[in-house]
Amino acid sequence: MDKKQQITIPKFLWVLAGILVVCIIFLIAVQLPFSGKIDKYNSDHASAESQINVYKDYLEHTDEVTKSINAMKEECSKMNDSLMINASKATDDFRDMLKNVDYDPQSLAIAEGKADKKGGVSSTGDPLYVSTIRFNFTATEQKLVETLKYFESKSKGSYFVSKISIVEEEPEKKKSGESSTAQESVTTANRLYNTNVEMSLYYFDPSKNKANSKKASGTSSSSSAASGSSAASA
Repeated sequence: MDKKQQITIPKFLWVLAGILVVCIIFLIAVQLPFSGKIDKYNSDHASAESQINVYKDYLEHTDEVTKSINAMKEECSKMNDSLMINASKATDDFRDMLKNVDYDPQSLAIAEGKADKKGGVSSTGDPLYVSTIRFNFTATEQKLVETLKYFESKSKGSYFVSKISIVEEEPEKKKSGESSTAQESVTTANRLYNTNVEMSLYYFDPSKNKANSKKASGTSSSSSAASGSSAASA
């Protein structure tokens, strides 16, 4: 019998076949899934680059941003001071009111502000305070209305009238020779009323803000510690 002829496959063909199998596996397992997500990856990359540029720009202008924020805070503080009427500024508010009416109050008492019993606070944590104001004056009906309208719409303060009492004063005696109609019209136009008003002034007090007090005390403690350490090293 003839011997079967043996066919020998060169080694380099085995190597090529192995490489081909690896390439096919890589294509199926890696390349195809990656190709389907390449648009998303590019979009995420662009977004990340944009965010990085924003951070770089912010870091480059940190000092300018800080100065701008401090300037705006100072401006807001000045505006709040000019707009807010508290117990210490109530006297000036009354002085402005008296410029519009032709009378002087017979008495004026402005109590020291006290914390609101309900514990109200502003959005920045400033506690709500209330000051009780009592004043007495004698004026015509028109001046009485002008007084109340001032505190209702013209004043920068937040007032609440809690009590008011009005007593008509005795009209002047009739003058001889005047008709009763003329006397009645004059008396009506100039009729005087003795008025007692009690009202509450509401305002926020930043100086009583506990958060601000803690920050101030923390800053002073830090500065004291720093000066102490400097003295020790000296």
